[in-house]
Amino acid sequence: MKYRALELQLNAGKVTPTFITQEQPKLQTDQVTIKVAYSDINHKDFLTLNPKSGVLRHYPQIPGIDAAGVVVASNQAHLPLGQKVLITGFDLGISWPGGYAEYITVPAKWVVKLPTNLSLAMAMQYGTAGFTAALSVQTLLAQALPKQTPLLITGATGGVGGWALTILKHLGYHHLTAVSRQAAATPYLTHLGAEQVITQDALKTIPAKPLQKQRFGGVIDAVGGDLLAAILPQVAYGGRIALSGNTGGNQLNTTTLPFILRHVQLIGIDSVYYPASQRQAVWQKLATSFKPTTTTLTCTKIDFQDLATTLPTFTTNKPTGRYLIQF
Repeated sequence: MKYRALELQLNAGKVTPTFITQEQPKLQTDQVTIKVAYSDINHKDFLTLNPKSGVLRHYPQIPGIDAAGVVVASNQAHLPLGQKVLITGFDLGISWPGGYAEYITVPAKWVVKLPTNLSLAMAMQYGTAGFTAALSVQTLLAQALPKQTPLLITGATGGVGGWALTILKHLGYHHLTAVSRQAAATPYLTHLGAEQVITQDALKTIPAKPLQKQRFGGVIDAVGGDLLAAILPQVAYGGRIALSGNTGGNQLNTTTLPFILRHVQLIGIDSVYYPASQRQAVWQKLATSFKPTTTTLTCTKIDFQDLATTLPTFTTNKPTGRYLIQF
């Protein structure tokens, strides 16, 4: 059976998103085929358009690091026909044909059963961003933080920061400070749960000292770089930083003092190769205890047929919240 997919083609150094029609591959014993209902757009998906970003290892490629849909071919007893499922991470959309296609055939070990209390659309409103946020929140809560603990969330207008902010608010944390470069986003971030919204410059312009006033008991950072270096001296004794991104750069110019004098812990969050055996439990939290009952992120819905024109303008439009792709 033939199906449509969005393929990235590289010609003369320029990547062009192009719709193609192709045949479904033969199903191997360790694979399942899924009819995709929804996908999403992450910053990583946008970076696949830049051949110098290093995200994609080869072109042409079908991108899309997330997908949710229904199993239509399987020889796996735990993934029968009709089972609703989702996939995030691993090599989907990177070295394996991704979620920007009407059908995907993937290794069964990548597939997560959709929790009962979660719709396919909501699973992709979360996507990799929500999954990463859940891992970050889970990391902070492992130390039993009191509800009055001041917490800092960077990149709050994006998916990871936005979901982290929303989840923490839902869990009863009120002293939440959101960091954003967009001053106009303050009402939106306040709506998500921020008690205070500050700019990156407000953190960076504090006189540089190895140790500063202890302002934050925990941090969820999706930016890294100079911003993280500015935050570290302001983390309280015993505080944790859950780091999941590097949009601010890969380098970290800091000292050892926050770590050895304040017992600050910098913990990396990897959502790509997070163990398959533990993913179901995280998604169960996103369907239950972490799932907001009222407030949620702004979600822009687009049709699959419009993806070729929408994807290249993803950052130009300065997206707030999430982009949901409907098939």
